[in-house]
Amino acid sequence: MDELFYRSFEIDKKAINKDDRTVDLSFSSETPVKRWFENEYLLHGAKNVDLSRLKQLGAALFGHNSTFIVGALKNIRLEDQKGRATVVFDNDEDGEKVFKKVLSRSLKGVSVGYMVNQFREVQQDEIFEVDGKKFEGPAMVATRWTPYEISFTPIPADATVGVGRALTRDLSGIEIIKSKKTEEDQMEKKDVVLIIEEVLKGFETRLSAQVVDTVKAQLIEDAKPKMRIAPEQALDITGRAAAVSLECKSLVSDMILQGKNETECLRTIGDQAALKDAPDNKDKGGLPNGDGLVAKAAAAGARIISFKQLEGDAGDDSFVRSLENPMQFSFGQ
Repeated sequence: MDELFYRSFEIDKKAINKDDRTVDLSFSSETPVKRWFENEYLLHGAKNVDLSRLKQLGAALFGHNSTFIVGALKNIRLEDQKGRATVVFDNDEDGEKVFKKVLSRSLKGVSVGYMVNQFREVQQDEIFEVDGKKFEGPAMVATRWTPYEISFTPIPADATVGVGRALTRDLSGIEIIKSKKTEEDQMEKKDVVLIIEEVLKGFETRLSAQVVDTVKAQLIEDAKPKMRIAPEQALDITGRAAAVSLECKSLVSDMILQGKNETECLRTIGDQAALKDAPDNKDKGGLPNGDGLVAKAAAAGARIISFKQLEGDAGDDSFVRSLENPMQFSFGQ
């Protein structure tokens, strides 16, 4: 099973009983095994090891091959911080073959396959103490684990390192209890992240406000009349335009707001007056329609009559005030 860890131990020759075809062996201990993720320890308290599966379904195998059963497991127990069991070899061909190799000492290794349910992480320079035992980090201490099967295997040179394929087991699916040191480090990281997020949030708020203010100012600036003529001059020029016609007054007023200069406005007034005095625009009495003499005087620059005198329109005052205070054209006003 790929999800299992493995540990190897040597069979004690004295534990072999030739007559009963049995061998009493240790299949696990609290001796650390070097894994890719640091030293691994297996706690052997009654609350740490679940022997139920091994007792109900367990059998002695050869080479971790589930189809190569060589005997039954008896008297499975925890003893002196070790997992122990008695193997009773079968009388069939497979059982006899392996038993003879155990007797001859050509096969003197046993390996246990087990699953870790819960690890306690122990960091560098940290000591984890449980049930009077101390474990120094960096290490992973299995606080809950389950043995699955026991196999006879060739023993490696160093029994504490386990078999090679044990190194491929990853930690997925295993509950890992973090050390207090890890929790403190993570808390500090979380605090830093929160602080950064708050700073960024405040920055974004300020940035957004600045953007809004900038856009608003630009919109207000765009909405302002682009006047190049002083309000007093504008009043005089629009008065002259009104003397020509209401249409001329409206046209010149727009020109003032668009930033046209005095010369351009007066030229427009003159053009409008000329159009008005053209023969096609005269009435049946032969007089210029709208009093051409007045229009010519206005075009020549003579201020003959005021806005109010000509029209009596209260809106003219509003227009003049807008020239004196262009901000009234901005948004929200």
